[in-house]
Amino acid sequence: MYRMIHQTAYEPDPANGPWRERYRVIGFPEEWRTEFLELYRRRWRSAPALPISRLNALLRATAPGLVATGRGADRDAGNAWFYATEELPAELVAPLLASWVMTLAPGRDADPVRAAGHRAATDRALALIEERTPRWTEEAVDLTAATASPGGTAEPDRRLYHLLPEQAGIRLAARPLVMDGVELRFRLVTREQGVELVSWPPRSYKRGKRTWFYSALVTLTVQTVPFATGFRLNASYGVRRWATGSPVSPSWDRGATVLLDAPLPWPDLTGPRHRLAVNSMVHDRRLGTLGWSRRSLVELLPELDIQHVYPKPAELAAEAEAWLGGRGDVAAGILHGNAFGPHGVGAGLMPMERALLDEWVEDGLRPYLRRVTALERVHRRSKPRLLAASSTKDPVKLADRGRNRTQARRAAVQAVLEGEPLTVDVLWQTEETRDALSGALCEWLGLEPPEEPGESHEWAVPGLRVVLRATPIGALAGALPVRREGRRTDARAIAAATRERAVRTLAALGLATGRPGLALVEIMDPDSYPVPGTDPKPALRLGCAKAGRVSQFIVMPERADGPLPARARSVLADGMRQLGTVVPPEQNLDEELADDFQYLALWHVHQQAAGHTRYGGRQLVALRIRPRDQEHPVRGWDEAAKEWVPYSRLLLTTAATHAETGPGDGASRGSSDPVTPGTDVERQIRALLYQVRDRPTLLLANSGNLRSVWPGLANGRLVRDRLVFEGEEPARLSLYGPDLRVVLLRDANSREETPQWYAPGESEDDVPGVSIGLWAPEDASPDQRVFTSTVGKPPTAGGVRKDLRKLVPTVGWPHAPAASAWNPQAVELTVLGCSTERELAESGRADRTPDQPRLLAAAVHQLRFHDEYHPLSRPLPLHLAKLVEEYVIALAPELEPAGAPAPPPVRGEPAR
Repeated sequence: MYRMIHQTAYEPDPANGPWRERYRVIGFPEEWRTEFLELYRRRWRSAPALPISRLNALLRATAPGLVATGRGADRDAGNAWFYATEELPAELVAPLLASWVMTLAPGRDADPVRAAGHRAATDRALALIEERTPRWTEEAVDLTAATASPGGTAEPDRRLYHLLPEQAGIRLAARPLVMDGVELRFRLVTREQGVELVSWPPRSYKRGKRTWFYSALVTLTVQTVPFATGFRLNASYGVRRWATGSPVSPSWDRGATVLLDAPLPWPDLTGPRHRLAVNSMVHDRRLGTLGWSRRSLVELLPELDIQHVYPKPAELAAEAEAWLGGRGDVAAGILHGNAFGPHGVGAGLMPMERALLDEWVEDGLRPYLRRVTALERVHRRSKPRLLAASSTKDPVKLADRGRNRTQARRAAVQAVLEGEPLTVDVLWQTEETRDALSGALCEWLGLEPPEEPGESHEWAVPGLRVVLRATPIGALAGALPVRREGRRTDARAIAAATRERAVRTLAALGLATGRPGLALVEIMDPDSYPVPGTDPKPALRLGCAKAGRVSQFIVMPERADGPLPARARSVLADGMRQLGTVVPPEQNLDEELADDFQYLALWHVHQQAAGHTRYGGRQLVALRIRPRDQEHPVRGWDEAAKEWVPYSRLLLTTAATHAETGPGDGASRGSSDPVTPGTDVERQIRALLYQVRDRPTLLLANSGNLRSVWPGLANGRLVRDRLVFEGEEPARLSLYGPDLRVVLLRDANSREETPQWYAPGESEDDVPGVSIGLWAPEDASPDQRVFTSTVGKPPTAGGVRKDLRKLVPTVGWPHAPAASAWNPQAVELTVLGCSTERELAESGRADRTPDQPRLLAAAVHQLRFHDEYHPLSRPLPLHLAKLVEEYVIALAPELEPAGAPAPPPVRGEPAR
């Protein structure tokens, strides 16, 4: 067992003092913004702002000495536009700007008057580039500057969110990473959040007749931590894999990301290349071919650089490996995605290799930044009281364990059925899958397998009756016939096809009576439905919900990875979870919680209109778990009925609500018209807190998920033992419930908000590894509020060696790149509010015993473990709340309301 863990995060080193860098900076003149936006709105009438991200990408790729581009410079002339180590000559900037301005102009217009106006506006914009040249100034920036929020959280200067990762990335890329005598050199890739360092050129791995390509990946982002006195630079490590099939076939929905390695377009300027430019290939449905997205800059470069040949999308997809190696001093790589199929190089890095990369980063950031304090274990017991699961060959022990597990499962099912039978429908395409699901059900509940597989079977065991019906799914599993008629949009065509298939599914199943049943449905994989909107899964789920069944899906054997029996067991477990049969196991804490203790989990579902149904939907999910309740311990809040309903009923209600309601009813709309403003969600949260104030309650919320509609959860607005709602002063916790506690969670998410971690060995000879536990800084005080929760490897991770090296394989392990490694994602737990001495005194309850924050954190940490799901990426109440979003099937309304005005154009809709 490891004694401590290291986080891959760095903070300003007070021993060194400020990290000051001097830059040459310019702004984006207000005259430019006004003139350029007027031109752009001739093309995109509803455009709220200039598409400056494409210009910034062009500058980063072609302007020598550029360090970073500023945020918001096109909206506020007071913001620096870009930071450079030297002034860029006007003769370099002007062509770049002119190339970008030409992309703002409208295309050809048949109306001669409008066409003349477009030409005049374009000429004015181009002339303004020469007439209004911004003035260069010098600016010293402290890359460690921060202020303290009212709650005591260090908040960096806003510029540092983009400037510090770029400067740190440049510093790291200036020196190679040496592994086993092999040098890896890195290029910078600017992200929406932070920067990536990608080793370049890619490394190759050959197995059989196929060669695969991959690179080391380091991601840097600036983050804050609740109540911490210093902000952090988080580093994460992984593998960037490159697609090189013949040809590469990007998905119709998402396309593919392309990183471009190109020389500076100025013949008289030479020097090392530092960056890779991000581009996107997409399918042009009008032409039926691959094209570059509007944000890609590769189409602008040929106008500036006539000496080199740049790839066209179709050429790149057809000859991906050749372009990855470079053609005429230009190279391009297509990022591998899951839609491209399996890759010969496995994902992730093992702890040893992560530690080696982290040491390289630590050395490169000295003396300005230092590693954050190591974390040590703060609670003796890492897991709740689970059923025995250690390996044994003793037949007596195995039999006892099997009986105990069966009894626990039957008891959980009985708690949600209220004496009614459990009905399981299997809609199958292959007999193999039908029999595997039937076998999984028998194994799960300890039932005798039927002698002959058939269409139905019944079992009767003490306290439980089980009914299984197996029915061929037939044409219901086929692609949806999405038809466009007249002016109907894709969203309406998809909605019509979805509703039609749902009605047919209801007819096939029949309407259930009594308790909801379970439907296990065999379908093909998503790649079998390449046309957007034709995947029948949402329609089948909606139809099952209409028939009173929760549903879980399994992919046909020939279209899926992994053994069928294991997949069938997993599918059945997920189906049982949807029935509400999953409750937290008994906790194993240093001190027991109250018998009537309950958990309240909040999750905000926000489906974008760019999703499967091309229609957006929102919902605040509130889940209440009372582990000691004998019936329906898992319930969700039904906002329409204003009551707590069983979990399965919440799922069915959610599906019906979003599929049947239209604009104006507060259920679902497109992304151009938000449904639930933050203030409305806050109102719902207040009402929910009132509903649970009758007993001790632990509120669980993922701040990364919820703070967009509850801004008071942003790190800079947190105050200990207070809740912050919009427009109000922080209010003490007891005002919302005398026994309310609040724990916030954060995971890495797409913004890398929490760092990676590894457990260092006790000596230099020990191999770094991973460890289960609840952790806090070594010097933590008794009132420490921020903790780190880590879990072990999932069963699917296998037994890959901790010291395996993939980036530079050794002679003894030549096929190490093929191994898939488990990337450990820690969960940050912040005990925002609990019953402290001060809180108890202010609420007139000074005779009560104060809470121990570490005990509450330990309780939440143990919720990540369950007999049927080990380990969970988030605590069980939040896990179940998040999974409700699978039932948010937002569909466009069937008919426009009579006399309704035309909807406003969404961003990017051309003016007519």
